[in-house]
Amino acid sequence: MHTLIRGSLLLCCLLPATGALADNGTILNLSASAQRELANDEVTASLYIQDRQAQPALLADRLNKALARARAESAAFKQVEFSSGSYNSWPDYGRDGKIQGWQGRAQIRLKSSDFTASAELVARLQKFMLLENVQFGVADRSRRLAEDQLIPEAIAALQAQAAAAGKALGRNRQQVLELSIGNVQAPPPQPMLRAKAMLADAQAAEVTAPDWQPGNSQVQLSVTGRIELQ
Repeated sequence: MHTLIRGSLLLCCLLPATGALADNGTILNLSASAQRELANDEVTASLYIQDRQAQPALLADRLNKALARARAESAAFKQVEFSSGSYNSWPDYGRDGKIQGWQGRAQIRLKSSDFTASAELVARLQKFMLLENVQFGVADRSRRLAEDQLIPEAIAALQAQAAAAGKALGRNRQQVLELSIGNVQAPPPQPMLRAKAMLADAQAAEVTAPDWQPGNSQVQLSVTGRIELQ
């Protein structure tokens, strides 16, 4: 786990000796950030079935049965969250412009922090569905824990900037007037695998569970503040 701290001095100005700043205090508008590399601890995957039938009722029946089978397969994996995705159907036109059949596509989504269970479930579902994409990222709980650690680091970086500016100006005392703390920002999960659209086979052979390498993500928390130097 690595932590990077960054900051920037946005504005420095002298205020007149009036009111609360009768001693000609200097106001600094500063920003700083702290970054940390976290291991990706959550995987999301989407799978789909696409089919073509002569009648829309037959198509809907095929898609619905595939979804029901996927839901039943997923029920045995309590560690994996199952949800329905997009469901679409459309007419298939011939060269004469007339409808010659119907096509449809139904999608499911999986999310889990258990990579082994997710990989095994995906392998089972690939017997009758196609894998659209797999993404790895940092779970919300992990981001919140990182935020608790990054807040003091980012504030310390902000104060270090003020101290450096104060030393240059001959002002050693600092007082925080305003402070704004941003949320931990993480890049969106990156797709690790994507399949080309094609019709699903009626039955596939056994599929080996994928050996996933989830990798790491950079998360960042930023702070901005107004600090008075005296």
